[in-house]
Amino acid sequence: MNNDEKKFDLNNFISKSKTEKGNYILEKSKKILVPKTIHPNLKEAYKRKEFINTFIKDYINLDRNTEKEIKENIQNKIKLFKDNYINIKLPKLMSSKKNSLFLLCDANIFRSAQTISRSVSTSMGMLWEKIATCSNNAISTEEEFGIKITGVDAIGIIDDKPTYIQLKTAEDTLTGGHCPRSEMELSIHNYSFFGTAFKTGSTWHFKSEKIKKYAGEDFWVRLNLDYSFIFDQIKPMILEIENKYVELRDTKI
Repeated sequence: MNNDEKKFDLNNFISKSKTEKGNYILEKSKKILVPKTIHPNLKEAYKRKEFINTFIKDYINLDRNTEKEIKENIQNKIKLFKDNYINIKLPKLMSSKKNSLFLLCDANIFRSAQTISRSVSTSMGMLWEKIATCSNNAISTEEEFGIKITGVDAIGIIDDKPTYIQLKTAEDTLTGGHCPRSEMELSIHNYSFFGTAFKTGSTWHFKSEKIKKYAGEDFWVRLNLDYSFIFDQIKPMILEIENKYVELRDTKI
C-alpha cells in the first residue's frame, strides 16, 4: 500500500456526493499499475477495482439495515419497477409499430407478445441488481459512485472478501458467444463469480472452469438474502404485468 492509500479517510469519503466519490476513485485509480496480462479493454476496470478494494469492505460494513428494512427495500424496488413498467413502458411498447414478420402478417397478438416478453426479460436485469444491493453485504458501484466496472453488476463482501459479481436472470440468459468475454471480465478479480437470480433448470450458457457460478437460492444466500421472499414478490409482479398486457392487447383487437 502506497502513501496515498494510507491517507485515505473513509469518513471524509462518505461525506462526498456521489459524483465526488466517483471522481475521487477515478483520480486515485490513475496511479494503479496494470499487469501486462490484463486485456487492454479491461485496464480501466482493473485500476478501479484495485483502488476500490482498499476501502470497500469498511465502506459496505458501515451501513447495516434490519431484516425488516431489507425486505421493505426489496418490496419498494419491485413496486417501483412494476409501476414504471405498467404505467409508462408497457403502453409505449404496445403502441409501437416496429417492423417484423408478425406485423407484416397482421399477427398482432404474436407481434406484441414477442415484443413485451423480450422487453420484460431485458428490463428485469437491472431489477436483480437493485435487489442484490438491498443486502447489507453488497453495493453497485454505479448506484454508489456513478462509475462502472466492466462486467460487474455488484460487489459483495463474501467470506470477508470483496467479491465481484456478474448477474443474469437465469442459466440460459447469457448467450454462448458472450461466455468467454464474461469469464475474462470476472478473471481480473481475486474473488468473483457468475450468478443468476433464478434457477430454472435450463442448460447453463456460462461455461467456465475458472469462475464459479450459482443460481437462484444458491446465489441469494451468498448475499444473505431470502430467496423465497424475493420469489414471492416477483411472481405476482410478473403476473400483474402480464394481466395488464392482456388488457391492453385485447382493447386493440
